[in-house]
Amino acid sequence: MKATRFTTGCLFLIMLIHAGPVIGQSLEETFLKGNIAYGNGEYESAEEAYRTVLDQVQSAEVHYNLGNTLAQKGEWSEAAFHYMHAYALNPHMEAARANLMLAANRMRLASHYPDLPTPAKYLSQRQWTTMAAIFFWVALILFFHGDFIKYKLPFSKTLGTVAVLMAVVCVAGIIQHKLFKDWAVVSSSLVSLRVAPTEQSPGESVLIEGDPIRILGEQKGFFHVMTASGDEGFILQKEVYNLPRD
Repeated sequence: MKATRFTTGCLFLIMLIHAGPVIGQSLEETFLKGNIAYGNGEYESAEEAYRTVLDQVQSAEVHYNLGNTLAQKGEWSEAAFHYMHAYALNPHMEAARANLMLAANRMRLASHYPDLPTPAKYLSQRQWTTMAAIFFWVALILFFHGDFIKYKLPFSKTLGTVAVLMAVVCVAGIIQHKLFKDWAVVSSSLVSLRVAPTEQSPGESVLIEGDPIRILGEQKGFFHVMTASGDEGFILQKEVYNLPRD
């Protein structure tokens, strides 16, 4: 599995938005050090570098490279978690999806892992957000241009309606991406799915390391979760690989 590199333009855009130019340059250097360490087979150093970057910014490339590093170490459950979120951040990253299925197959859990639904799978959340803004303003102009200019655009109402419908599709894609971020992965070998958020609560079923779960909420050090088969219950937060919640 080869580590990928940020394209320079995208990297600096992401870092400028999320971390500022000075920190961004430092993160780029850390990312490149991780790539070098990975290429030299120094997986502990590579893992440390990628985790440092992810503490500051969420990136498909970094999640993917960290997934590769963990896979090289045989840590398939956490590797699957990072492949899943690399794919979510960049649905066109076919390697992330392929490696996710590889990790899932290694754990014999391939049928359990979720896929991005339509339309979310066609664009990233950032791209859907940009498209939603464009279609919103196009619809606004088409419906209300008559209030500002005398010239009437042909088929403005029809085109405005199409623009509104496209904006709705974009919003659906955004919502689907936000929901997909709630997917996490069980990190402990055996986990009891409890009926209530207490350690004394009886377990109604058992989850194994690598099982994907959707986080529905948090309560008293527990996550309220739903499994891929639709069962709900509570598990300790420390028993889960998950993204920081907004």
